[in-house]
Amino acid sequence: MNYKRRIIFLVFSIFLITGCSSEPKEDTKAQEVAKSEQKEEESSEKAQGTDKTNEKEEGFDFNSLPVPSNLEEMMVYPVGPLASAEGIGDEGVKKALEAIPALSEEASDSELTSLFEHLYSLFKKEYEDPKAVMISGTVSAPGQEATSEVKAETFNIEVILDSSGSMAKQMDGKARMELAKASIKKFASSLPKEANISLRVYGHKGTGSDKDKSLSCSSNELVYPMQPYDKGGLSQALREFKPAGWTPLAQAITEAQKDLSQYKGDENKNIIYIVSDGIETCGGNPVAAAKSLKDSGIAPVVNIIGFDVAGKDQQQLQEIAKAAGGTYSNVKSQQQLRDEFFKTVEESLKWLNWKNNQELDTYEKYNNQSTNVRVITNNWQTNTTLEENKIMFSIIDLNNRGKITSEQKSKLLDMNESYYKTQRNSIEELQTVLINATDKEMNETLEEIDKIYKENNPDN
Repeated sequence: MNYKRRIIFLVFSIFLITGCSSEPKEDTKAQEVAKSEQKEEESSEKAQGTDKTNEKEEGFDFNSLPVPSNLEEMMVYPVGPLASAEGIGDEGVKKALEAIPALSEEASDSELTSLFEHLYSLFKKEYEDPKAVMISGTVSAPGQEATSEVKAETFNIEVILDSSGSMAKQMDGKARMELAKASIKKFASSLPKEANISLRVYGHKGTGSDKDKSLSCSSNELVYPMQPYDKGGLSQALREFKPAGWTPLAQAITEAQKDLSQYKGDENKNIIYIVSDGIETCGGNPVAAAKSLKDSGIAPVVNIIGFDVAGKDQQQLQEIAKAAGGTYSNVKSQQQLRDEFFKTVEESLKWLNWKNNQELDTYEKYNNQSTNVRVITNNWQTNTTLEENKIMFSIIDLNNRGKITSEQKSKLLDMNESYYKTQRNSIEELQTVLINATDKEMNETLEEIDKIYKENNPDN
């Protein structure tokens, strides 16, 4: 019995031990399965960016773009979502700052830089490209419609009229002098009101006799001084002389040079008409006088109009025109005389008007361009100041929230101030460069205008 009981007890004990030991094994397996499922869930949450256990510490990403290192990068850097925010009190700004996690007291300089980059990305404003306002100077030739007004001081015409005795000869049934005076009146009345005209006569005193030669050869008078056309004044001047004596042509050219001496320079356009029906008879050298006129710096367009001349008279007048760098034409009627007066002036006025138009347009374009450059770069300066202030107040707010230490606040504020100081200096430099480029291109355009004008203007 004792043996049997011992056997039963042993078997029972074995079952008991087996039963007890098998129950913990089942629990361990369940735990392992649970842990495996939890790891899978955690891995899935991490993959989906929903790691709940680390959401506070790792849910915010500072991976913003680096702040621009130059103005070109600044223009293309994305506009921040809070660029138009009024300030720290803006709800969007509050939420953005609340979302920023606290930095550890041991945060590195690179972490501070990352925070600054993030703040910059929030508030960065839009910047207009100043190159959009830069223009290219273009110069086009004048068309038939060129009708700009000319300045009085830029367009000066002097008519030198032969009043020697031979101008009393008939042409078209009238005295040459009468025809010449009528043509001068018609011509002067058609000039732009801003143009100046003067009239000089020679040989209008004495007679053609030898005894009056000295008087006649010294008769050289500016009967209508350089001024805008005045109908009454010019008519009165034309009435004061008639065909009289000899022909002091050389002296008349010399005196005309003096008349126009105050109108030197590229800003003036000077035209001289010499109307004569004969050659020098007072012993002067009109060819030499014409050469002196050409070299004087007055740069006049010289038109010699022969009044029905031929032979040696015509030859001398042609030589005078050549020496003066001008043109010669021979007319045989009043209409031809009028045509010669108008031809040169019309062409000269067309090119002078073109030059004035082009210059005014150029000044306007480049002045506008300079203004636009200043407006854009000044707007840039305003934007940078707004950005800097928003970032500054954000840094202070983060410190007040306890998200950064006072030392970190100081470093970030220094970083902010240094960055925007460099940016403002770059903007000032850019403004200077663009304004200088504008001035340079304007001057080049003006030089091109002047070149075209001189190449195309009659007898320039």
